[in-house]
Amino acid sequence: MEDNAQPPHRPGGGASHPDRSSGVDPNAGPAEAADSGFSVRRSSELLRRIRRSEALIDARPGLYFTGYERIGGYPVFIDRAKGAKLKDVDGNIYTDYLLGFGSVVLGHADVRVNAAVVAALERGVNPSLLDRSHLELAERMVELVPAADCVTFLKTGSDAVDAAVRLARAVTGRQRVLHYGYHGWHDWCSASPGVPPAGKTLLHSLRYNAPEDAEALFAAHPGEIACVVMMPYEIEAPAPGYLQAMRAIAHRHGALFILDEVRSGFRIGLGGAQTHFDVTPDLTAFGKAMANGHAISALAGRREIMARILDLGLTVTYFRSPDAMAAAMATLETLEQDDVPARLALLGARLMAGLDEAAHQTGTPARAVGLPATPFLRFEHAREADRDKAIRLFCNAMLSQGHLMTPAHHWFVCAAMREADIDQTVQAARQAFQMLQRML
Repeated sequence: MEDNAQPPHRPGGGASHPDRSSGVDPNAGPAEAADSGFSVRRSSELLRRIRRSEALIDARPGLYFTGYERIGGYPVFIDRAKGAKLKDVDGNIYTDYLLGFGSVVLGHADVRVNAAVVAALERGVNPSLLDRSHLELAERMVELVPAADCVTFLKTGSDAVDAAVRLARAVTGRQRVLHYGYHGWHDWCSASPGVPPAGKTLLHSLRYNAPEDAEALFAAHPGEIACVVMMPYEIEAPAPGYLQAMRAIAHRHGALFILDEVRSGFRIGLGGAQTHFDVTPDLTAFGKAMANGHAISALAGRREIMARILDLGLTVTYFRSPDAMAAAMATLETLEQDDVPARLALLGARLMAGLDEAAHQTGTPARAVGLPATPFLRFEHAREADRDKAIRLFCNAMLSQGHLMTPAHHWFVCAAMREADIDQTVQAARQAFQMLQRML
């Protein structure tokens, strides 16, 4: 069985006071017997119900994507999220390393962000005119991001990257796109059966840290490539000079260089990965961490390029929503005042070092990889099937011990985590490694 690890932390036993480091009261909510083991009975019941009415739910029902089903089930429905912790409807409490797939950077239900949102809501939702927070947020982002002469706001990361690509095509008069990474679900980057085949022929994937690959594609399609759009990193960091080389190649061939900073923006630095790695894009897409979980994204860029945005017909009904603007302003202010990127780097480095030590102590062929703010674990068994099984077994064991991780995506840390949370995760990982030794 894949779920024969220790049960997660449960309310109703142990501490007699709230867990101040997480913001969740372990004694709150329905209690279950400590020896009942890991149970997601209520989540499973609700999942069965929602599958009858919600068409998309099977695509991403919870922390495991399709193809990563967990024996014994997995949590789907939440009772409360606060700080670094989640409590599901079955009363299980988890340290959350998914964090809204990176959208929560301060911690769930941050009091400063919540207060700003409530104040904005009292002024009206989606007013016909602009709220002053719109102006303040635009000015703040231009201050923080050196490559941003001006910005415009949308709702999702996919929206922002899609707008960047459309703008690049309008500016250059070209159609082809070179890309690296995941950019969302829109037609230009999707292999979905619903996308016209002609559109798919205009997108070319790049090998990461291989500038010669881009050179070959530009040579194969002279004068046809509108832009290079790429995540600055996904797990591994870029090789020294790689991002700068990609920018130079794009410009030499008359194309724009676009960074998809939907995940990295404001997480590894206030100016994003572009300041961390010292590269200046023509356009940048931001999202996720900029508003601590609230729905807003931004397209930023050079003034002469952004001036053409009026040609795109880019109208968004909810782009002026003051609640999201206020959430972003409060988040950016907190990120700067508390030096959150530096804290994330320390927490992530502690987690990665602890995972490496635990793997070494248990003789497990695994190592922590990625940047500290977005860590992951890579197993190094000889066979790919064993590596894939190992990461799924590991995440299953961690889930059963109250640590929410996914085998399909790198993880995140947030400012609400404490060193004690990290150390508890490392201890759980040591037990998970010991279990893997018996099963692989």
